[in-house]
Amino acid sequence: MRLAVLVTILVHCFLGACSPGDNLDEFIDCTYACEYNRRCSNSQINYIDPETNMFHDIEFFDTPNLYSKFLFWDCISDCDYQCQHIITRWRIDEQEEIYQFHGKWPFLRLLGTQEFFSTIFSIGNFIPHYKAFVKFSRMLSEDGNKRRKHSRSILIWNYLYVTVAGMLAWTASSVFHCRDLIITEKLDYFFAGATVLTGFHAIFARMTSMFLYPKIAQAFTASVAMIFGLHILRLYVDWSYTYNMRFNIFFGVLQYILLIMLSCQNYYALQKQKQMGEFKKTPYSSIKGQIFKLCITPIILVVVTTMAMSLELFDFFSYEWQIDAHAIWHLCTIWPSWVLYDFFLEDYAYWGNRQL
Repeated sequence: MRLAVLVTILVHCFLGACSPGDNLDEFIDCTYACEYNRRCSNSQINYIDPETNMFHDIEFFDTPNLYSKFLFWDCISDCDYQCQHIITRWRIDEQEEIYQFHGKWPFLRLLGTQEFFSTIFSIGNFIPHYKAFVKFSRMLSEDGNKRRKHSRSILIWNYLYVTVAGMLAWTASSVFHCRDLIITEKLDYFFAGATVLTGFHAIFARMTSMFLYPKIAQAFTASVAMIFGLHILRLYVDWSYTYNMRFNIFFGVLQYILLIMLSCQNYYALQKQKQMGEFKKTPYSSIKGQIFKLCITPIILVVVTTMAMSLELFDFFSYEWQIDAHAIWHLCTIWPSWVLYDFFLEDYAYWGNRQL
Protein backbone atom coordinates (compact mmCIF):
# COMPACT_ATOMS: atom_id res chain seq x y z
CA MET A 1 0.00 0.00 0.00
CA ARG A 2 2.38 2.71 1.21
CA LEU A 3 5.57 1.36 -0.38
CA ALA A 4 4.19 2.25 -3.79
CA VAL A 5 4.06 5.89 -2.68
CA LEU A 6 7.75 5.69 -1.94
CA VAL A 7 8.67 4.26 -5.31
CA THR A 8 6.76 7.19 -6.78
CA ILE A 9 9.01 9.55 -4.82
CA LEU A 10 12.12 7.76 -6.08
CA VAL A 11 10.98 7.83 -9.70
CA HIS A 12 10.00 11.49 -9.60
CA CYS A 13 13.28 12.46 -7.93
CA PHE A 14 15.17 10.71 -10.74
CA LEU A 15 13.05 12.18 -13.51
CA GLY A 16 13.14 15.64 -12.01
CA ALA A 17 16.93 15.62 -12.23
CA CYS A 18 17.19 14.47 -15.84
CA SER A 19 14.11 15.59 -17.79
CA PRO A 20 15.35 15.90 -21.40
CA GLY A 21 12.78 18.57 -22.31
CA ASP A 22 14.40 21.08 -19.97
CA ASN A 23 17.59 21.16 -22.04
CA LEU A 24 16.03 21.49 -25.50
CA ASP A 25 17.36 24.62 -27.22
CA GLU A 26 13.95 25.32 -28.71
CA PHE A 27 12.31 25.13 -25.28
CA ILE A 28 14.83 27.55 -23.79
CA ASP A 29 14.42 29.94 -26.74
CA CYS A 30 10.64 29.74 -26.43
CA THR A 31 10.62 30.64 -22.73
CA TYR A 32 13.04 33.53 -23.35
CA ALA A 33 10.81 34.87 -26.13
CA CYS A 34 7.67 34.53 -24.01
CA GLU A 35 9.15 36.27 -20.98
CA TYR A 36 10.51 39.06 -23.18
CA ASN A 37 7.32 39.56 -25.24
CA ARG A 38 5.07 39.54 -22.18
CA ARG A 39 7.47 41.67 -20.18
CA CYS A 40 7.39 39.39 -17.16
CA SER A 41 8.16 41.62 -14.19
CA ASN A 42 10.38 39.06 -12.43
CA SER A 43 12.23 37.94 -15.57
CA GLN A 44 15.94 38.48 -16.21
CA ILE A 45 15.45 38.49 -20.00
CA ASN A 46 16.06 42.02 -21.31
CA TYR A 47 16.73 41.24 -24.96
CA ILE A 48 16.39 38.43 -27.53
CA ASP A 49 17.86 38.33 -31.01
CA PRO A 50 15.01 37.97 -33.54
CA GLU A 51 17.41 36.46 -36.06
CA THR A 52 18.38 33.54 -33.82
CA ASN A 53 15.17 33.11 -31.81
CA MET A 54 12.52 31.39 -33.93
CA PHE A 55 9.79 32.18 -31.38
CA HIS A 56 10.21 35.98 -31.30
CA ASP A 57 7.03 36.69 -33.28
CA ILE A 58 4.67 34.24 -31.50
CA GLU A 59 1.67 35.77 -29.72
CA PHE A 60 1.78 34.36 -26.21
CA PHE A 61 -1.44 34.67 -24.20
CA ASP A 62 -1.74 36.23 -20.76
CA THR A 63 -2.32 34.12 -17.67
CA PRO A 64 -6.05 33.76 -16.85
CA ASN A 65 -6.91 35.64 -13.66
CA LEU A 66 -8.26 32.49 -12.02
CA TYR A 67 -4.90 30.78 -12.44
CA SER A 68 -2.69 33.74 -11.57
CA LYS A 69 -4.60 34.80 -8.43
CA PHE A 70 -5.78 31.52 -6.97
CA LEU A 71 -3.36 28.91 -8.35
CA PHE A 72 -0.17 31.03 -8.33
CA TRP A 73 0.62 30.88 -12.03
CA ASP A 74 2.86 33.91 -12.41
CA CYS A 75 4.14 35.18 -15.74
CA ILE A 76 7.30 33.07 -15.77
CA SER A 77 5.65 29.80 -14.75
CA ASP A 78 2.91 30.42 -17.29
CA CYS A 79 5.48 31.02 -20.05
CA ASP A 80 7.10 27.75 -19.06
CA TYR A 81 3.72 26.02 -19.36
CA GLN A 82 2.90 27.56 -22.75
CA CYS A 83 6.28 26.63 -24.21
CA GLN A 84 6.02 23.04 -22.99
CA HIS A 85 2.93 22.61 -25.13
CA ILE A 86 4.26 24.57 -28.08
CA ILE A 87 7.30 22.28 -28.18
CA THR A 88 5.27 19.13 -27.49
CA ARG A 89 2.76 19.80 -30.28
CA TRP A 90 5.63 20.58 -32.62
CA ARG A 91 7.34 17.29 -31.75
CA ILE A 92 4.07 15.39 -32.23
CA ASP A 93 3.61 16.97 -35.68
CA GLU A 94 7.19 15.99 -36.53
CA GLN A 95 6.52 12.47 -35.14
CA GLU A 96 9.30 12.86 -32.60
CA GLU A 97 9.41 11.55 -29.04
CA ILE A 98 7.45 13.44 -26.37
CA TYR A 99 9.72 14.65 -23.59
CA GLN A 100 9.15 15.39 -19.93
CA PHE A 101 9.75 18.84 -18.46
CA HIS A 102 10.82 19.31 -14.82
CA GLY A 103 10.09 15.66 -14.06
CA LYS A 104 6.53 15.76 -15.40
CA TRP A 105 4.81 14.98 -18.65
CA PRO A 106 3.38 18.03 -20.46
CA PHE A 107 -0.16 17.95 -19.08
CA LEU A 108 -2.81 20.44 -20.15
CA ARG A 109 -4.53 22.45 -17.44
CA LEU A 110 -8.00 20.92 -17.16
CA LEU A 111 -10.51 22.54 -14.79
CA GLY A 112 -7.62 24.32 -13.11
CA THR A 113 -5.60 21.15 -12.43
CA GLN A 114 -2.12 20.41 -13.73
CA GLU A 115 -2.67 16.64 -13.70
CA PHE A 116 -6.39 16.05 -13.97
CA PHE A 117 -6.59 12.27 -13.60
CA SER A 118 -3.96 12.08 -10.85
CA THR A 119 -5.95 14.71 -8.95
CA ILE A 120 -9.26 12.89 -9.41
CA PHE A 121 -7.82 9.52 -8.44
CA SER A 122 -6.07 11.05 -5.41
CA ILE A 123 -9.47 12.30 -4.29
CA GLY A 124 -10.77 8.77 -4.89
CA ASN A 125 -8.06 7.42 -2.57
CA PHE A 126 -9.20 9.79 0.15
CA ILE A 127 -12.63 8.11 0.33
CA PRO A 128 -11.68 4.68 1.82
CA HIS A 129 -9.56 6.36 4.49
CA TYR A 130 -12.41 8.70 5.39
CA LYS A 131 -14.93 5.83 5.51
CA ALA A 132 -12.60 3.85 7.75
CA PHE A 133 -12.06 6.91 9.94
CA VAL A 134 -15.82 7.12 10.50
CA LYS A 135 -16.03 3.39 11.32
CA PHE A 136 -13.16 3.41 13.81
CA SER A 137 -14.41 6.62 15.43
CA ARG A 138 -17.82 5.02 15.93
CA MET A 139 -16.19 1.91 17.40
CA LEU A 140 -14.23 4.01 19.88
CA SER A 141 -17.41 5.77 20.88
CA GLU A 142 -19.24 2.47 21.41
CA ASP A 143 -16.31 1.01 23.39
CA GLY A 144 -16.37 4.07 25.62
CA ASN A 145 -20.09 3.78 26.24
CA LYS A 146 -19.78 0.09 27.12
CA ARG A 147 -16.64 0.70 29.23
CA ARG A 148 -14.69 -2.08 27.55
CA LYS A 149 -11.07 -2.84 28.32
CA HIS A 150 -8.64 -0.11 27.39
CA SER A 151 -6.61 -2.55 25.28
CA ARG A 152 -9.39 -2.64 22.67
CA SER A 153 -9.32 1.14 22.41
CA ILE A 154 -5.54 1.18 21.94
CA LEU A 155 -5.81 -1.13 18.93
CA ILE A 156 -8.57 0.93 17.34
CA TRP A 157 -6.71 4.16 18.04
CA ASN A 158 -3.72 2.76 16.14
CA TYR A 159 -5.92 2.11 13.11
CA LEU A 160 -7.47 5.54 13.49
CA TYR A 161 -4.00 7.08 13.19
CA VAL A 162 -3.58 5.25 9.89
CA THR A 163 -6.83 6.69 8.53
CA VAL A 164 -5.90 10.23 9.57
CA ALA A 165 -2.47 9.96 7.95
CA GLY A 166 -4.10 8.52 4.84
CA MET A 167 -6.61 11.37 4.61
CA LEU A 168 -3.85 13.96 5.04
CA ALA A 169 -1.61 12.22 2.51
CA TRP A 170 -4.23 11.98 -0.23
CA THR A 171 -5.42 15.52 0.43
CA ALA A 172 -1.82 16.69 -0.01
CA SER A 173 -1.50 14.51 -3.12
CA SER A 174 -4.67 16.03 -4.60
CA VAL A 175 -3.39 19.55 -3.99
CA PHE A 176 0.07 18.70 -5.34
CA HIS A 177 -1.29 17.23 -8.58
CA CYS A 178 -3.67 20.16 -8.90
CA ARG A 179 -0.80 22.64 -8.60
CA ASP A 180 2.85 21.65 -8.40
CA LEU A 181 4.63 24.09 -6.09
CA ILE A 182 7.55 23.66 -3.69
CA ILE A 183 5.25 23.71 -0.66
CA THR A 184 2.68 21.32 -2.16
CA GLU A 185 5.45 18.93 -3.18
CA LYS A 186 6.96 18.90 0.31
CA LEU A 187 3.61 18.38 2.01
CA ASP A 188 2.90 15.49 -0.36
CA TYR A 189 6.21 13.85 0.61
CA PHE A 190 5.85 14.58 4.34
CA PHE A 191 2.42 12.98 4.61
CA ALA A 192 3.47 10.06 2.42
CA GLY A 193 6.06 9.37 5.12
CA ALA A 194 3.37 9.69 7.78
CA THR A 195 1.29 6.96 6.13
CA VAL A 196 4.26 4.60 6.14
CA LEU A 197 5.07 5.24 9.79
CA THR A 198 1.48 4.93 11.01
CA GLY A 199 1.04 1.73 9.02
CA PHE A 200 4.25 0.31 10.47
CA HIS A 201 3.19 1.43 13.95
CA ALA A 202 -0.28 -0.16 13.77
CA ILE A 203 0.80 -3.49 12.26
CA PHE A 204 3.83 -3.91 14.55
CA ALA A 205 1.75 -3.14 17.65
CA ARG A 206 -0.93 -5.58 16.52
CA MET A 207 1.47 -8.41 15.59
CA THR A 208 3.31 -8.18 18.92
CA SER A 209 0.05 -7.77 20.89
CA MET A 210 1.55 -4.60 22.30
CA PHE A 211 -1.93 -3.17 22.72
CA LEU A 212 -2.40 -5.54 25.68
CA TYR A 213 0.24 -3.55 27.57
CA PRO A 214 -0.94 0.09 27.55
CA LYS A 215 2.20 1.67 28.99
CA ILE A 216 4.48 -0.08 26.50
CA ALA A 217 2.08 0.80 23.70
CA GLN A 218 2.10 4.47 24.68
CA ALA A 219 5.91 4.51 24.81
CA PHE A 220 6.07 2.90 21.36
CA THR A 221 3.61 5.44 19.94
CA ALA A 222 5.64 8.29 21.40
CA SER A 223 8.85 6.90 19.91
CA VAL A 224 7.31 6.60 16.43
CA ALA A 225 5.95 10.15 16.71
CA MET A 226 9.44 11.33 17.70
CA ILE A 227 10.96 9.56 14.69
CA PHE A 228 8.53 11.37 12.41
CA GLY A 229 9.28 14.69 14.07
CA LEU A 230 13.04 14.19 13.67
CA HIS A 231 12.46 13.14 10.06
CA ILE A 232 10.64 16.41 9.31
CA LEU A 233 13.31 18.39 11.15
CA ARG A 234 16.05 16.69 9.10
CA LEU A 235 14.30 17.60 5.86
CA TYR A 236 13.64 21.15 7.05
CA VAL A 237 17.31 21.71 7.86
CA ASP A 238 18.61 19.99 4.72
CA TRP A 239 16.10 18.83 2.12
CA SER A 240 17.36 15.63 0.51
CA TYR A 241 15.37 13.52 -1.94
CA THR A 242 17.79 10.64 -1.44
CA TYR A 243 17.44 10.64 2.35
CA ASN A 244 13.65 11.02 2.11
CA MET A 245 13.41 8.10 -0.29
CA ARG A 246 15.60 5.83 1.83
CA PHE A 247 13.74 6.68 5.04
CA ASN A 248 10.34 5.94 3.54
CA ILE A 249 11.35 2.80 1.69
CA PHE A 250 12.93 1.40 4.86
CA PHE A 251 9.69 1.69 6.85
CA GLY A 252 7.61 0.73 3.84
CA VAL A 253 9.49 -2.55 3.41
CA LEU A 254 9.16 -3.19 7.16
CA GLN A 255 5.42 -2.68 6.85
CA TYR A 256 5.19 -5.22 4.01
CA ILE A 257 7.22 -7.77 5.97
CA LEU A 258 5.10 -7.27 9.10
CA LEU A 259 1.90 -7.69 7.12
CA ILE A 260 3.11 -11.03 5.77
CA MET A 261 4.22 -12.10 9.26
CA LEU A 262 0.79 -11.15 10.62
CA SER A 263 -0.79 -13.33 7.94
CA CYS A 264 1.36 -16.27 9.05
CA GLN A 265 0.53 -15.58 12.70
CA ASN A 266 -3.18 -15.73 11.93
CA TYR A 267 -2.74 -18.97 9.99
CA TYR A 268 -0.93 -20.68 12.87
CA ALA A 269 -3.62 -19.49 15.31
CA LEU A 270 -6.37 -20.97 13.12
CA GLN A 271 -4.47 -24.25 12.77
CA LYS A 272 -4.07 -24.43 16.55
CA GLN A 273 -7.81 -23.96 16.97
CA LYS A 274 -8.39 -26.74 14.49
CA GLN A 275 -6.06 -29.12 16.35
CA MET A 276 -7.83 -28.34 19.64
CA GLY A 277 -11.14 -29.26 18.06
CA GLU A 278 -12.70 -25.81 18.31
CA PHE A 279 -14.07 -26.01 14.76
CA LYS A 280 -16.11 -29.23 15.19
CA LYS A 281 -19.42 -27.42 14.98
CA THR A 282 -18.24 -24.71 12.58
CA PRO A 283 -19.21 -25.09 8.90
CA TYR A 284 -16.27 -25.69 6.57
CA SER A 285 -17.24 -22.70 4.43
CA SER A 286 -16.96 -20.46 7.48
CA ILE A 287 -13.50 -21.80 8.34
CA LYS A 288 -12.40 -21.36 4.74
CA GLY A 289 -13.71 -17.80 4.76
CA GLN A 290 -11.74 -16.98 7.89
CA ILE A 291 -8.54 -18.36 6.40
CA PHE A 292 -9.05 -16.24 3.29
CA LYS A 293 -9.84 -13.03 5.19
CA LEU A 294 -7.16 -13.38 7.87
CA CYS A 295 -4.33 -15.15 6.04
CA ILE A 296 -4.65 -14.80 2.28
CA THR A 297 -5.96 -11.24 2.04
CA PRO A 298 -2.72 -9.63 3.37
CA ILE A 299 -0.67 -11.64 0.86
CA ILE A 300 -2.95 -10.50 -1.96
CA LEU A 301 -2.56 -6.90 -0.85
CA VAL A 302 1.23 -7.14 -0.93
CA VAL A 303 1.21 -8.81 -4.36
CA VAL A 304 -1.31 -6.40 -5.90
CA THR A 305 0.42 -3.26 -4.65
CA THR A 306 3.79 -4.61 -5.77
CA MET A 307 2.38 -5.21 -9.25
CA ALA A 308 0.89 -1.71 -9.26
CA MET A 309 4.36 -0.31 -8.64
CA SER A 310 5.39 -1.52 -12.09
CA LEU A 311 3.28 1.33 -13.48
CA GLU A 312 5.80 3.70 -11.93
CA LEU A 313 8.82 1.77 -13.13
CA PHE A 314 7.53 1.43 -16.71
CA ASP A 315 6.22 4.94 -17.26
CA PHE A 316 4.05 5.94 -20.22
CA PHE A 317 2.01 8.97 -21.23
CA SER A 318 -0.79 9.77 -23.68
CA TYR A 319 -0.93 13.41 -24.75
CA GLU A 320 -4.26 12.81 -26.49
CA TRP A 321 -5.93 11.36 -23.38
CA GLN A 322 -3.87 13.39 -20.87
CA ILE A 323 -3.17 10.38 -18.69
CA ASP A 324 0.02 8.68 -17.57
CA ALA A 325 1.15 5.63 -15.63
CA HIS A 326 1.27 7.59 -12.40
CA ALA A 327 -2.42 8.48 -12.65
CA ILE A 328 -3.34 4.87 -13.35
CA TRP A 329 -1.23 3.84 -10.36
CA HIS A 330 -3.31 6.18 -8.21
CA LEU A 331 -6.41 4.45 -9.56
CA CYS A 332 -4.97 1.05 -8.66
CA THR A 333 -4.34 2.04 -5.03
CA ILE A 334 -8.00 2.77 -4.23
CA TRP A 335 -9.13 -0.87 -3.96
CA PRO A 336 -6.23 -2.04 -1.71
CA SER A 337 -7.09 0.66 0.84
CA TRP A 338 -10.67 -0.61 1.13
CA VAL A 339 -9.40 -4.18 1.54
CA LEU A 340 -6.72 -3.23 4.08
CA TYR A 341 -9.25 -1.64 6.42
CA ASP A 342 -11.62 -4.59 5.98
CA PHE A 343 -8.73 -6.83 7.00
CA PHE A 344 -8.03 -4.69 10.07
CA LEU A 345 -11.68 -5.04 11.10
CA GLU A 346 -11.78 -8.80 10.51
CA ASP A 347 -8.52 -9.28 12.38
CA TYR A 348 -9.77 -7.09 15.22
CA ALA A 349 -12.98 -9.09 15.52
CA TYR A 350 -11.14 -12.44 15.48
CA TRP A 351 -8.47 -11.62 18.07
CA GLY A 352 -10.82 -9.45 20.10
CA ASN A 353 -13.14 -12.40 20.66
CA ARG A 354 -10.25 -14.66 21.63
CA GLN A 355 -8.06 -12.45 23.81
CA LEU A 356 -9.87 -9.34 24.98
